[in-house]
Amino acid sequence: MLEAVLDLAARAPSPRNSQPWRWQVDGAGLHLHADWSRAVADSGAGRRDVLISCGAVLDHCAVALAAEGWRPHVRRFPMPDDPGHIALFEVIEHPAQPGHHELAAAIGSRRSDRREFPEARLPAGTLELLSVHAARRGVDFAVVPRTRWVRDEHGEMALRFTGGAVGGRSGPDGADGAVLLALGTAGDDEIDRVRAGETLSHLLLAATALGLASCALTDPLHDGRNRLALGCEVFDGESYPQVLIRVGTAPETPQAPGTSDRRSLQQTTTWTHH
Repeated sequence: MLEAVLDLAARAPSPRNSQPWRWQVDGAGLHLHADWSRAVADSGAGRRDVLISCGAVLDHCAVALAAEGWRPHVRRFPMPDDPGHIALFEVIEHPAQPGHHELAAAIGSRRSDRREFPEARLPAGTLELLSVHAARRGVDFAVVPRTRWVRDEHGEMALRFTGGAVGGRSGPDGADGAVLLALGTAGDDEIDRVRAGETLSHLLLAATALGLASCALTDPLHDGRNRLALGCEVFDGESYPQVLIRVGTAPETPQAPGTSDRRSLQQTTTWTHH
């Protein structure tokens, strides 16, 4: 059962599918560790991405455990002298609820969809629902104004804060009908980044369960000036942007978002028997 849970949790989003985490199973429980060697950038932004990814896989794991009938009790950063030890799971049997199965099913169907989304309004109450989910986890939620982002010539999303105008194929009246969301935290410590990753996971799964397409983004926040400007505009300077989410209606095309190879359970998990 635990192998199946960890295999499902491995579908959590991470920049460039880096999967910067390791699992350890021993007599004390299930441990989640950061794998700093798999950071995609040699900077503070790369470290932030690792922690957000670890938060996302932490939440995916908790969802998968709950669907299997186990209530996870999670201790975050259980060893203060080891910042790479992200979490310790202890579990007790508890009947799964319908909502647990719905979110676990969303793990298998969620994909990072980088295509342009059609111009279509989100179902009524969608943004409010996602905002409530974020607030329950102590994470700030905001919609980024459409004038502040664009898809560049490579189809990648870029923020429009620093320097001159960013060239792109879609402006305020362009073809991309996505809504861009920002998740922020009052602090910018490692626990804040992990919490942001957990919330990211939950919102992506909730959006998938609602039949929406989505994609998590951190690259646009690697520019510190853009990150600061975004925080000032959408959070009044009182929260640090941690991750962005594009959400919208999936294009009516036969081509589904591409899937990426994932590391095997043997590559990410150590089993210690006592």
